[in-house]
Amino acid sequence: MSLTPTVLTVVKNADEQREAEQVLAHAAGLLAPVFEKVDYLTRVGQPWEEIVREGETGRYDLIMMGQRQSRPLLTRIRGLVTQKVVARTTLPVLIAKREARPLRRILICDSGAQSPTLMQLFRERLPRILAQATDVTVLHVMSQISAAPGVRGADLYATAEELMQANTPEGSILEQDVSYLAQINLRTRAKVRHGLVLDEIADEARSDAYDLVVIGAHRDEGLPRFLLDDLAHELVLDVERAILVVR
Repeated sequence: MSLTPTVLTVVKNADEQREAEQVLAHAAGLLAPVFEKVDYLTRVGQPWEEIVREGETGRYDLIMMGQRQSRPLLTRIRGLVTQKVVARTTLPVLIAKREARPLRRILICDSGAQSPTLMQLFRERLPRILAQATDVTVLHVMSQISAAPGVRGADLYATAEELMQANTPEGSILEQDVSYLAQINLRTRAKVRHGLVLDEIADEARSDAYDLVVIGAHRDEGLPRFLLDDLAHELVLDVERAILVVR
């Protein structure tokens, strides 16, 4: 199936059209050898608003963005364009960081708290990304703060193998994820970390040579805003690898 990407650049004022043309010309130089056809668009307005508006036209499966380095305190106060897009779009968002490289080693942070699970959404919406991977780590964070009612105290400190052997809800999700990935011939491992979800995901992402970190996010409806801020919002800023936010 042929792919026709769209390159969008947003300027805040109409008199910045020349700068927009330079950005698109640079993109064309990079993409022309790869794709038979590419659409190029310029919008005037607030970047996050125009990106979300274009994404909601129904033409796209994925939004891909870069993320500029900024002063940490200013970023925490104002928020990044990427964070604002993630909070408002209904599409998956891939945020490129550091150097460009193939997405071979993937960390999937699947809590299993929602139905469908993150793995189900990932394989339904973006199967081509998994098709390019060589090995995948499925991570679940056992946290006293986010633990579901009825979780045994011992489970909060169990390993992935122990959770799967005990057939706990978390272990069942890990086992389902590993089983699916094994069917498509990926080297796979299940991993559990214990502590605060935000800290543990960020630490795991730094601990190994992952090319991509995959997390889930939820729209504001039915979810307290502080949970979105603590998870997707903060991870977009703190994770140093390319990050894919799936919903």
